[in-house]
Amino acid sequence: MSAMPAIETTESQAAAAAALAAGGIEPIWMNFVISDPEVILAAKEYPDGRARTDFLLTALKIGVLSLRTARGVVDGDLVRKEGDRLLEQLGERLNSWRGVFEERVTNSLSHYFDPKEGKFVERVERLVKSDGDLATVVQLQVQGARESLSKVFEQFIGENSQLLKVLDPSGENQLVMALQRTLDTVVQTQNAAILGQFSLDNKDSALTRFLSELAAKHGDLNTALSRNMSEVVAEFSLDRPDSALSRLVNRVETAQRSLTSELSLDNQGSALCRLQAMLQENHRQQLEISSRLSETLNVAIGQLQARRQEADKSTRHGIEFEATVGDQLRSICESAGDVVQDCGLTTGLIPNKKVGDFVITIGPEKAAAGARIVIEAKESASYDLASTLEESDVARRNRGAAVCVFIHSEKTAQAGIPVFNRYGHDIVVRWNAEDPATDVWLKAALMVATAMSVRAAVHDKKDAASFQKVDEAVARIRKQVEGFEQIRNSATTSSNAAGKILERAKIMEDTLLSQLETLCEQVAKLKARQDTEE
Repeated sequence: MSAMPAIETTESQAAAAAALAAGGIEPIWMNFVISDPEVILAAKEYPDGRARTDFLLTALKIGVLSLRTARGVVDGDLVRKEGDRLLEQLGERLNSWRGVFEERVTNSLSHYFDPKEGKFVERVERLVKSDGDLATVVQLQVQGARESLSKVFEQFIGENSQLLKVLDPSGENQLVMALQRTLDTVVQTQNAAILGQFSLDNKDSALTRFLSELAAKHGDLNTALSRNMSEVVAEFSLDRPDSALSRLVNRVETAQRSLTSELSLDNQGSALCRLQAMLQENHRQQLEISSRLSETLNVAIGQLQARRQEADKSTRHGIEFEATVGDQLRSICESAGDVVQDCGLTTGLIPNKKVGDFVITIGPEKAAAGARIVIEAKESASYDLASTLEESDVARRNRGAAVCVFIHSEKTAQAGIPVFNRYGHDIVVRWNAEDPATDVWLKAALMVATAMSVRAAVHDKKDAASFQKVDEAVARIRKQVEGFEQIRNSATTSSNAAGKILERAKIMEDTLLSQLETLCEQVAKLKARQDTEE
């Protein structure tokens, strides 16, 4: 195991650490491994470098804030700031509304009651002036009465009336003339009397008396309007404590003080203090629940670890490892058309020998149809490489197989046991049931064992060159073991090592795929040659 590389910091990370240190907060440097598939897929959507680091830091911050919110943590300063901002906005809106209200009332009153340009004053002047609307109406009424009298006179004493006919108007009749003069005088007198009642020159006229009574009851119109306007404006002045605007402002200030008192932490009986007390009590209860849950989990984990340690000390862990290997073999071989048989509890061809835990029979669709591969699984630290090869030879003879795959547990394998290697008809591999990354070595061992079974089934010297290529491919695959060791070391460092990990993984992936293609090509050639000979 090589030493972990030092953590490399970028300029932005150094600047962020300096800013935190200036604020009295020490940064935390962490090296961690991401194994969650969803997080890995999400992180791979960003290019390696600063973009992926920022994405992971943002995701971590969101998770921390979510957990704090779930525990009921509330920022009191944030609540206080929001309350102050709310009061400030309320005061601004009230002040703006007061100005708009004063402006609208002043404009409306000035529009109607201004002594110089008010609509009401203008209308009154048009009504009472000598040629105004009132004088026009009276003249129209007098003119109508005059026309009506003229028609009456024309009817009864006109040129065509019966009276003139009787009195012979063509002659010089003094009666008619006297009557005519009398009627003219009466009509003129009546007209003068009627017009005199609507003349402002006559102090005793009806119109003069009407205006006098109007002035006596209401006084001078301009003075009254000015006095009323002053009273209205005074109601909207803040200089008078009893004005309507002053009373409104006092009520608003009282409401503001009440609201500020309820949102102040200095007032022990305020709503904000009660809310803070409730949140603190809730936080305390959550901490107690979390503490009890943590104690329960620690006890459960301790019991689980104790049981696991007891299982590791007993022979039971070896049986569990064999069962896990069997499940993994079935999942691999069933899709390939091969048959897996459990035979660890039965004796084989050698009397009283149960060596060989599983036997894989190659399916009929392959060139080595019917060939047998024996699998020996061990989770024991007592086996070195020599004893492993000896037991592999016994397993092949006991189960009648041409090839043996000996699987060591990563937990108990000695240092001399290789991760993957072939020794003649035996293949030795190390496998960890809890690490999916080691599944590739188990699959590679089964593929090489299948290719070796093809060679054992055909027994043709012409295929020696092909199997030499198979052996070379196996040797190259074995050399990639060192790359996985580097991946394990790099995965424990910070995100700065991600480039090195990805580069090394890409090289190993290309090499493995190339060698596996070589194996498949050689196996296909063997199948074609066997079909031709048959």
